[in-house]
Amino acid sequence: MGRHNQIDHILIDMRWHSSILNVHSFRGAGCDIEHYLVVAKVRERLTVIKKAAQKFDGERFNLRKLNELEIGNSIRLRLQTALQLWRS
Repeated sequence: MGRHNQIDHILIDMRWHSSILNVHSFRGAGCDIEHYLVVAKVRERLTVIKKAAQKFDGERFNLRKLNELEIGNSIRLRLQTALQLWRS
């Protein structure tokens, strides 16, 4: 009886080790070499990266600009005209 050594492997990063479901080596895959065909069943996981939430610095609107007289009056006038158009 001949010796059989395992010389074929699948190499993955440690963070993906839980994605490997099953690994098989197939003898006699039609090759005249001492290596065997190695097949792995892998679970595919897709995630969405939320970069917009990570870049949020906490200040969505610059409310300090409302204290400037010219900008505050301009916004107040726009709101009043929009409200009058909405009411009529």
